[in-house]
Amino acid sequence: MRAKDLFGKQVIDADAKVLGKAVDIDLDIEEATITGILVKTGWTKKVSISPKNIDRIGDKILLKVAKDKKKKA
Repeated sequence: MRAKDLFGKQVIDADAKVLGKAVDIDLDIEEATITGILVKTGWTKKVSISPKNIDRIGDKILLKVAKDKKKKA
């Protein structure tokens, strides 16, 4: 999967609530790893989702955690 394939996908938390849409990724250039997926949750609000909190990616991105367990970006 390419990064551009993630952008625009709806993100749904463990409580089956829509969190928002994936808009960007956080990278650790030194380690060459993805450290998070940025999700736009409002007009200007974004949260970063750690890859360990992602259950699966298909038509939507499903999370293992509820909305209140995410950190602001």
